[in-house]
Amino acid sequence: MDAEAHMEFSVCLHPSNEREQREKFFAGEIQEPLFTYKDQHVLAPEFPDFMVEHETDALYRDRIGHTKGVALLLQLVGQDDEFSQLSQVLFPVTEVSDMPTGESPLEEGNVDANAVIAAFQVAMKECAAEGWTLEIVEDCSSRMYVNQWSKKVAVRSDVLISEEELPALVRHEIGVHVLRSERGRAQKEPILHVGTLRGRLVEEGVACYIENPQGHPRIFQRHLAVRTALNHSFRETWQLLCDEGCTKEDAWTHTLRVKRGLKDGTSHGAFTKDAVYAQGYEEIRTYIEEGGEFAPLLSAPIHPSEIELLISQADMEVFPIPALLELSQ
Repeated sequence: MDAEAHMEFSVCLHPSNEREQREKFFAGEIQEPLFTYKDQHVLAPEFPDFMVEHETDALYRDRIGHTKGVALLLQLVGQDDEFSQLSQVLFPVTEVSDMPTGESPLEEGNVDANAVIAAFQVAMKECAAEGWTLEIVEDCSSRMYVNQWSKKVAVRSDVLISEEELPALVRHEIGVHVLRSERGRAQKEPILHVGTLRGRLVEEGVACYIENPQGHPRIFQRHLAVRTALNHSFRETWQLLCDEGCTKEDAWTHTLRVKRGLKDGTSHGAFTKDAVYAQGYEEIRTYIEEGGEFAPLLSAPIHPSEIELLISQADMEVFPIPALLELSQ
């Protein structure tokens, strides 16, 4: 947990010259951005050796291997080919359904970062989440993010959302990310404190389903951005998203997210983590449509396929769903 506390993708992979390159890009002064990054200073985490004798041991082995891979990925920032190749191993890209049709929910409004923080504070109390800090940050690739390891929730200073969107984001960030972390810490088995590998990979899917059971178009736009970026430059990816109906600013945001970690805008490749939003959402949607229950998934950072194993072999406790999330059921 101490090692992962420093692996904040939204900060570590955010280009230090992003604003300058964005202004030049939109002004037509450059064809492709050229990003620079701060030194990562990420050390390879050390773990004790152990024998895999039980199914729960395998969960530890897989989780440890992935954590080591993420640490290596952060050391490869700016080495475009190697970074993209390892990213695809850590966050594999698979096919998803077509993007939902219809109008997208409003993304802009008059709810600023301070109001978002205030709403998050109320939700924290409802979830009995203690010891967390809520911060407003400047240079960040995500509008908001949760660092479960350092118990921090951050909101970017320039955020403006609609009043209609706020409750959904509260359910996403606090009702899933914070709640799964808090309840995992309350479990007896340590793997439930940190979450299983598959549980972490499906984390955003759980949150996206809770946020919007119909599937927010944003997560499918990100998936499209990842698939496009793997074989196209920054500008080519940005242009395709514009052609698909994104505003120029939204297309920049999506493209920046999937190209962060890469230095040269002409490079073909991507930081593929954004693909897990739509992929995870579809896994969770299928699970629910087939009669699966949400309570176990909110009791620790685990995958639906692991519920039976962890209840029987790790004494996982299944907690009741909090009132905060009742509207999403």
